[in-house]
Amino acid sequence: MDKIQSKKLKEEIIQLKKSLNELNIQKERWFSKKENLKKDISNLIGKIRSIKTSNDQTNKELQKLKEDRDKYNREVQVLIKKFQELNKQKLKVLKDKKINFNPAGLIKKIEELEFRIETEGLTFEKEKGVMKQINQFKKQLNDAGDVQSLFKELKELSDEITEKKKKAEEFHRKIRQQTDKSKSYSEFLDLTKKITVLRKDQEDAFKKFIESKEKFAKVNEQLKDKLKLAKDMGEEIVLKNKKEAETMLKQKEREVEEKLKTKKKLTTEDLIVFQKPQNDSNKNRNT
Repeated sequence: MDKIQSKKLKEEIIQLKKSLNELNIQKERWFSKKENLKKDISNLIGKIRSIKTSNDQTNKELQKLKEDRDKYNREVQVLIKKFQELNKQKLKVLKDKKINFNPAGLIKKIEELEFRIETEGLTFEKEKGVMKQINQFKKQLNDAGDVQSLFKELKELSDEITEKKKKAEEFHRKIRQQTDKSKSYSEFLDLTKKITVLRKDQEDAFKKFIESKEKFAKVNEQLKDKLKLAKDMGEEIVLKNKKEAETMLKQKEREVEEKLKTKKKLTTEDLIVFQKPQNDSNKNRNT
């Protein structure tokens, strides 16, 4: 193999090593990207699971709140129906007995007048007049009979309806608060879309990694072949140089022998050549 071929081989080896290094960097870069995307996807999946767990818990709480709210709403409806029936009964009694006053209001007036007598220190005449009013009101109440108890029952029903409505509204307010706390479905969809995009990027990165790995293996094989060729070429050159040296040495020996025969003067180099075969012969004899 000549020098031109040797030079070309060295250049090819240098270029293959450069390509191998570039491919290795490329391969590792795609592998790192794939792994980083894998971590990102894992984090997003963790968020989705967290949202699902949170929403599951919130939904359980919402279900319980709705059950409580609906229970109070049903009770309110029952009480309202009872109130309406009792109110019809009251109106009928008022009409039948020709009562045109509100017993509850009358009781309040009686209480106010009695409080006035106890606290204002009225004169005898004024106190007498107030007592007359109280007695008239009491007579009206007695004439009203069952109507008074109806008004009282209606008042109690009204208070109970108001209380249960407050309870229902309180649970409804808690439901709105819990609904605001829960993660929206749109956020869940947004995370799902991001995962889909990242998985596509991960697949592309993995594909690029495999392509780079295959190219790396191919170039590496080419480099091995070239290095083996260079080694073989080096051994061939050594062997060739050795043969050339031996040929030159034999030629020189013949020249020295010719000088001896013709009795020409030997140079220092001739003497070295002349002594070398003898030394080699002695060496062979001693081994």
